[in-house]
Amino acid sequence: MVCGSSRGRMAKLVIRGKGGRDEVLKLKEGINRLGRSALNDFAILDATVSRFHCEVEVTAERIVVRDLDSANGTFVDDQPVETAELRNGQVLRLGDVCLEVRDAPEPPDENAVPMCAIHPTYPASMQCTECHKLFCGACVHVLRRSGGQFLRLCPQCSGHCVPLGVLRPGAKGFIQDIVDKLLKKRTVRHPFHD
Repeated sequence: MVCGSSRGRMAKLVIRGKGGRDEVLKLKEGINRLGRSALNDFAILDATVSRFHCEVEVTAERIVVRDLDSANGTFVDDQPVETAELRNGQVLRLGDVCLEVRDAPEPPDENAVPMCAIHPTYPASMQCTECHKLFCGACVHVLRRSGGQFLRLCPQCSGHCVPLGVLRPGAKGFIQDIVDKLLKKRTVRHPFHD
């Protein structure tokens, strides 16, 4: 039923096979494309799956699925989604094919997550290389190019958007330290006061 690369060490999607024979899709870090076409990272040979059905983005902190305008839809726990974060034990359904999420990264501390410039209650997953603003996956415009390539464009300046890198622990504290130092340097003290 499935053919494709399986070199990842992180998260897995498991297809329940007949007779207890499960197929394990080992996801690589970054973008993993799923669909019926052999051009995908994982070709799922089922008539209910679109040629380019969805992409699953894996980072050290989360797994996010994005529907690629599929004919039969992408579902998480039987709820239709365009973009959704995946957690352990959830069922991702592409058409009639069900995949169980395993070994998903734990969600990050909410205080350390950068938020979308348009939807401040949603975590950002993409950054514009032109205006440097952060956006959630739903805000970024995705264009399919010939050959199965995708172009992600900024919703504000139409610049090229790229996935955010791995957030370093303590990065927020590091930035706050820099801001504090800059503010202290700007503080002018009277020369005769302690």
